[in-house]
Amino acid sequence: MGKILWVNLTDGTTHTLSTADYGPAYIGGRGIAARIAWDAIPPGVGALDPENLFMVFTGPLSGTTAPFSGRTSISGLSPQGWPHEWFSRSNLGGHWGPSLKYAGYDGLVVEGKADSPVTLWIADDAGNKTPRVELLDAAHLWGKGVMDAQQALMGELGSDIRILTIGQAGERLSRIATVATETSSAAGQGGFGAVMGSKNLKAIAVRGSGPVYVAQPELFLARCKAIAEEARTGSRFANTELDPEHVTGFKQRWQACTQQCGMRCGTVCRFYGEVRGPATGEVLAGQFHCVSNFFPGIPDSFYDWNLGFEGGFEARHLSDNYGLNQWDLLLGIVPWLRLCGPPPRGPGLVGEVNGRAIDFDDPTFWAHLFRTIAYREGMGDALAEGGRRAPGILGYGEELAEPLYTAWGSAGHWDGHGDRGNRIVYPFWLVPAVQWAVDVRDPFSSAHGYTALTMHWSPFLNDEGLPWDTIKAVGQRIYGTEKAVDPMSDYEAKEIPAVWHGHRSVMKDSVTVDDNIFPMILSTNSEDGLARAGDMLGPDFEYHLFTSATGAGLTREEFELACERVFNLERAIQVRNFARQRSDDETVIPQFEHEEWWENPLIGEKKRLDRAKFLPLLEKYYRLRGWDLAQGRPTWSKLQELGLGDVAGELAQAGLIESDTAEPQGHGDH
Repeated sequence: MGKILWVNLTDGTTHTLSTADYGPAYIGGRGIAARIAWDAIPPGVGALDPENLFMVFTGPLSGTTAPFSGRTSISGLSPQGWPHEWFSRSNLGGHWGPSLKYAGYDGLVVEGKADSPVTLWIADDAGNKTPRVELLDAAHLWGKGVMDAQQALMGELGSDIRILTIGQAGERLSRIATVATETSSAAGQGGFGAVMGSKNLKAIAVRGSGPVYVAQPELFLARCKAIAEEARTGSRFANTELDPEHVTGFKQRWQACTQQCGMRCGTVCRFYGEVRGPATGEVLAGQFHCVSNFFPGIPDSFYDWNLGFEGGFEARHLSDNYGLNQWDLLLGIVPWLRLCGPPPRGPGLVGEVNGRAIDFDDPTFWAHLFRTIAYREGMGDALAEGGRRAPGILGYGEELAEPLYTAWGSAGHWDGHGDRGNRIVYPFWLVPAVQWAVDVRDPFSSAHGYTALTMHWSPFLNDEGLPWDTIKAVGQRIYGTEKAVDPMSDYEAKEIPAVWHGHRSVMKDSVTVDDNIFPMILSTNSEDGLARAGDMLGPDFEYHLFTSATGAGLTREEFELACERVFNLERAIQVRNFARQRSDDETVIPQFEHEEWWENPLIGEKKRLDRAKFLPLLEKYYRLRGWDLAQGRPTWSKLQELGLGDVAGELAQAGLIESDTAEPQGHGDH
């Protein structure tokens, strides 16, 4: 669209930046946000300071017919980040991002703090070239939950608007507060709801009706159709029936969780209506998304509470409405409370929350727990700081929380050690171990590709999965060695997919497309198992959509280089603002030295991380990235190679990296 909207809440002023100053060197979405963060968030700023930026970005594919392209990226300093409030990112679905583009903007940057609660209102009014941007009084919305606030705003501004908003948790600056839209789409990780709350920003409402043009419409449409067809027919994530267990009890229909979703996948696309909550008696509607499927309880597992469908659905609704991070609740706080509880599960450190006995089989207890956290009542004040910080505040159970939290304030996820719901076995969790080590948050909001390749598509999790010989042959083609995906391999070659999928993470969050679908690597449609659509190979789908939509004349290598540029820029922000170094990365190692939860059936024994083998693997990763082996920081030459000469100069002047000269090279030399 050519413009990025910048809003200063302190003085009420607005201006625009040119998107052309950032793309295609930073692609879009997450990439552009990282460049702005480098330029505008100096060291010393805290996540809840007015100087922190709250950034919401679409991608080049947002608002087009590109399949699975409705995702929206949110960035800024993260309140949830631990031990530092790192610059981080989150992501959500729904329709808000495309609507921002229809209103004429590729992204939104918010700085400062309003004197009182406000709603940011952006409206193009039937495609006007200069959209209205207003700050509306939101005092009457403050205190409302996510759903109630959206309903109130639609009553005031029209039912055709799209809204980002926070609940009571964000208003009270909970470090696990979400930014939410519609019935159940939320940027869960990062605590960005608290960033909005710290700025007195209750909601951002958008009405957009303008067009989004693409550079090569006929070619683009043909590519969209071919890729969508491959996703629908070649993916094992497709679903064909509504929930058979509950089909007679509640209204059900298919409803995509994100604009341009091209297929019915798992439980996510099932929309339930007329579900009566047992705790509140309310009649509810909505969807189970991702980790929220844990709410009812999973029999014969670590998450074996017995809340049931209705109780679980209500717990999902309540946590969404308060604006609470369900990842931290379900994989961190609730397991920690159970581990701290009475025998036989725990040592009896805690038995009640604010005078109410802990009972995770009771829907009314979940309602009580969520309210105490959202409103910071009693023990809930500590829990609102997130499950990694809460034990230190409360003074007990820290040793029980540590195994649940893999790193950086994020509960385990696809790591084989903290998370006990997503099965991954040795040697495959070595790649997540590296990815966790070098990130600032749970990396798997946009890095599922490797775990899908080695677990979901394999015989280990899927009776109809592809044979290992096929997967290894595809691994040879993608990574240059089958050792990267060989179930009988060891530490060899695991640095390669760690780097490759790190770049794909940037790619997906920047263009933007759905993480569970992209990268499309494997397929049931081809003899060799590699996804294809016409003459396009699956791993190149994002590239082909990007170039035909934008007209950017990038080669595949240049497109990949842009992803590498963003990844290194994010690392540079960590180095400059928080002195990030190798010793920080190595703090992840003890988490993986615990015995894995599941065993590789071809090996027949549970494994632990071997520090003596992992440290050389980490060095291979640094070497492949062109980073300094001693410090784990991008080198002067690597930054220059990526067109980040000004970044290299600033880091060198600060004494954070070595260089031949400390003279800055200037912004934009890429």
